[in-house]
Amino acid sequence: MKKWIAILLLCTYIFGATDAYQLLKIPALVNHYIQHKSGDRNITLMAFLKMHYEGGIKIDADFQKDMQLPFKTHETECCISIATVLPAPIQLLHKTEEPIQREYTILNDEVPEYANPQGVFQPPKA
Repeated sequence: MKKWIAILLLCTYIFGATDAYQLLKIPALVNHYIQHKSGDRNITLMAFLKMHYEGGIKIDADFQKDMQLPFKTHETECCISIATVLPAPIQLLHKTEEPIQREYTILNDEVPEYANPQGVFQPPKA
């Protein structure tokens, strides 16, 4: 099922966005060749293609039928639509951090003996 949906979508895109839709006019080319062949038995396919595609536009009795052949006229309408999603603008927020004020409670206010260097380094006693 997915394969058929993919083929359908691909064909829709190819025939809608390119000149591949001109290939659908091939039956008109065959019918027009058969009409020319019935009028002139000696005409070959290459002579028919040269007559209709080589050189400029020739206005003759079957000009309207000639213009219905594939790749004789082109659609000049072109619609290109590009949908883009723009990203949201980047906003840099500079968040200033406030220092945390901490209070410490000192339980012992006395200065220990080892904090006094003079008490540690004393001359030897005899």
